[in-house]
Amino acid sequence: MANRFWVAGTETWNSTAGAKWGTLSGVTDSASLPGTGDVAIFDSLSGGGTVTVDSPNGAGAVTVQQITMGAFTGTLDFAANDNNVTLSLAFDGSGTGTRTLNMGDGLWTIQGFNNNTWNYTTTTNLTHNANGSTLSFIPSSATPTGAVTFIGGGQSFNTVTYSGVTNANPFVINGGPTIASLQFTAPGAVTIASGTTVTITNAFSWVGTSANQFFFSSSSTATSATIAAAANSTIQWAGLRRLTFTGNTVLAPNCFDLRSNAGVTITPPIGGGRVIGG
Repeated sequence: MANRFWVAGTETWNSTAGAKWGTLSGVTDSASLPGTGDVAIFDSLSGGGTVTVDSPNGAGAVTVQQITMGAFTGTLDFAANDNNVTLSLAFDGSGTGTRTLNMGDGLWTIQGFNNNTWNYTTTTNLTHNANGSTLSFIPSSATPTGAVTFIGGGQSFNTVTYSGVTNANPFVINGGPTIASLQFTAPGAVTIASGTTVTITNAFSWVGTSANQFFFSSSSTATSATIAAAANSTIQWAGLRRLTFTGNTVLAPNCFDLRSNAGVTITPPIGGGRVIGG
């Protein structure tokens, strides 16, 4: 793995004009384009301006380990070409640089786990445009050794999905994001940071089965997390614990009340049953 620092100011990612990437911050040494094993870093010495993402890895796709832009003063624009983006580790936009991210209408696939997989812990001076993007968390291992953590930083996202996990390590949502469409594929465990609210503007349908169930919970057994739900939202075959649903009552047939839930009508399976992995 190598770091590649943007040093070109306003320019296109893959342009052959001039030196655009350095091996150190602020150093113009004509480093190679960031590849699949590299980290693309945009920081305070990147020159500001607008970086227009064209086709750095062919066919309009961006494939690197991580993009870091918390200290950047400029715009990173994926919307001009609606690139698909694959990050094998994470996206880190936490910081205080006067920065803009235009996600475009492409598919963003995040494969990392055991870290802050999407990090908006600090969003000072950030302008975030989700556009029509899909942000898909699919860990590179079906049995990740740690949580996949999505820190939304109070920003708005278009479509967010989580899938591909067969063990109980959770998908953690923190930072109170607003999400137009939030989708999960069973089985899965989803934890929402206690004392925070995740707003979902479109009706959701989180459907498991008797053999592949969900577990949705607050991160605390003492303090609830809140989901602001659109009308006609439903959950099936899940265990629910310490969640408060607001806006509209959520229907949860074939589900298990694991205590301290509100704003949801939970109906257990006929004949009872048990939570797998709960």
